[in-house]
Amino acid sequence: MRRLFLSLIWGACNLATAVPEQPLVILISIDGCRWDYPEKHQAPFLQKLAAEGARGERLTPSFPTKTFPNHYTLVTGLRPESHGIINNKFYDSDFEAWFGIGNHPAAREGRWWGGEPIWLTAQRQGLRTACMFWPGAEADILGQHPDEWLRYNGNMSEEDRVAQVLAWTSRPAGQRPHFITLYFEAVDSKGHRHGPDAVETKLALHHIDDVLEDLVDGLREQELWDQAHLIVTADHGMTLKDPTQVIALADYFDTTTVEIVTLGATGGINVPPDRRADILKALANAPHLRSFERSAVPERLHFSANDRIPDIVLIPDTGWRIATHQPKAGMGSKDRGDHGYDNQEPDMGALFIAHGPGIPAGKSLPVTDNIHVYNLLAKLLGIEPAPNEGGDRLLQMLGL
Repeated sequence: MRRLFLSLIWGACNLATAVPEQPLVILISIDGCRWDYPEKHQAPFLQKLAAEGARGERLTPSFPTKTFPNHYTLVTGLRPESHGIINNKFYDSDFEAWFGIGNHPAAREGRWWGGEPIWLTAQRQGLRTACMFWPGAEADILGQHPDEWLRYNGNMSEEDRVAQVLAWTSRPAGQRPHFITLYFEAVDSKGHRHGPDAVETKLALHHIDDVLEDLVDGLREQELWDQAHLIVTADHGMTLKDPTQVIALADYFDTTTVEIVTLGATGGINVPPDRRADILKALANAPHLRSFERSAVPERLHFSANDRIPDIVLIPDTGWRIATHQPKAGMGSKDRGDHGYDNQEPDMGALFIAHGPGIPAGKSLPVTDNIHVYNLLAKLLGIEPAPNEGGDRLLQMLGL
């Protein structure tokens, strides 16, 4: 597919000359794109890209299966308890401050973000980077940003985002970024509002499918496609939610005596030490809910070793949500989809497609944790990775 906007924005630029020794890796996130969406919603270009490259059965996100923690895990190879972005919203007692997303100022402060994102690792080793939106890119992590980055603007169209990437790749080899991120949120937004099975979610995916084809067409015209590696993935999946399935904490204890940190598909509360045993005992009577003191969170979730994690962690059954009180009739959430649940739930699994000259065509990969994506990115960029918790699982499966 071709669109006029591509030729208007970068067609007048000199086409870049392919330089095989120069890496070009584009990391693409389709926020909330569940692992089965390309077939479920019949996205032809994503299916074609997967057939020509490698397709993961399912990419398992880190817990909690939320947007900011997992986007930052993808670019650091660290789990949330290690890099410190433990949820979309949390409190840091040392800073005496809250972290939040959207326009919250903390998201742009480097002090919150642990580890070293791959754009900084690449820059330290002589490569150029650019971020067309990505959690963490707006923050001065270790005192630095990507070489080029844009502040998140949800009103920026998918077409304009792709056009910006192609404007970057149209530059001469010495000025062109080697690592680029590209982010789309529409599938997640529609999945939340209408549910994973809805036609609105399908149409959102179809639109992104189209603009990704435009991206590839543009790289072909720039004579870069044969050397480009595309990693198309997501931060988490999405599951159907019944708005009437609510676990009300006030039904089990006096919520005015604790600090509510997070609610919804995962929850957390800070509780005075002398009350924790009583509250855990009360919550044991709550159906569809598992409650753990931070030190007792199941080891497989890797969600204990950070003081930002609330004193008590609440994990509802898939499709249920935690609230302070039962909503009044007609006043509850109308959303039909959600994420944040146990990361072993299949519906929380994310899409993973890898394509490029170093990726074997038609390769099917088993279920894999998302902490391993970072080392794949580093390998494709030809850089030494920063310390991380990922291994060589993806590299071995791809023969790299």
